[in-house]
Amino acid sequence: MPKSLGKTTRIRVGAAQMISANWDLAGNLHKALDFCDRAAKRNVQILCFPECASVGFDWVQKKPPADRVPAEPIPGPMVESFAKKASETDMYIIFGMTERPRRSQRLYNSAFLVGPHEGYIGCYRKVLSERVFTNGRNAEVFETRYGTVGIFICADMRSPDIARLLVAKGAKILFQPTNYFHPDGIAIKNRYLGKHTAQRSRAIENGVHLVVANSGREEYVNDSRIIAPNGQGPESRLARATHKEQVLVADIEFDNNRNPLAHQAKTAPWLFREMGETMVRLAGK
Repeated sequence: MPKSLGKTTRIRVGAAQMISANWDLAGNLHKALDFCDRAAKRNVQILCFPECASVGFDWVQKKPPADRVPAEPIPGPMVESFAKKASETDMYIIFGMTERPRRSQRLYNSAFLVGPHEGYIGCYRKVLSERVFTNGRNAEVFETRYGTVGIFICADMRSPDIARLLVAKGAKILFQPTNYFHPDGIAIKNRYLGKHTAQRSRAIENGVHLVVANSGREEYVNDSRIIAPNGQGPESRLARATHKEQVLVADIEFDNNRNPLAHQAKTAPWLFREMGETMVRLAGK
């Protein structure tokens, strides 16, 4: 259980930096379940996997027809496997996968959440998706025994509004399954700078921790991070992965009774009201 400090909760979160083989559902599932066991040994309470961990990500650049991509419904067999593992390890698990709903030809870039007692809790569908996918149209938050969590996927970090909506709905922690793709594997560090800026901005502007679970290719592994919301000085990075597959772990603390956006909304209600009205007007054009 989380350590309770009055109205404050302290929990241990984890990011599984795992490389997935292209379209190998069975192999990637086996590997991911092993990562869950590794995380459980380190007492992780909420574990996040990368984007499309079920099938890898390199294939996306080739833009295959959606009906050729290996996928499952949510909930489905893969969800059931992780729900069982969540029960065995007493851990919440967020896993990125390709989703094809029953009786549908649509393909979604999704991430689901399972809990140790709840089983399947819900899923988030990437809003700013690649062409092979259908864009998601919801930004729901999910209840865990440690507090409310929000999930957004990779490029969704480019939209301040998605993360802000999740926190406004009560998310105490944000999780980002992601999968950076670089065709040549060159100058990766420089190419990360914009992504790092966006990720830190989402944490700062919303006043919440952000857990980034990234993947990679066989010739390199990407940059998973766990970021605190501190707004002054250098980035308050609680954990950062090295260039190898690993489970990244950090202990974080948050106020159960505080919505970081509430003060802003109360201080300048006109700003949020005018922003909402303006966005609705733009959407109607």
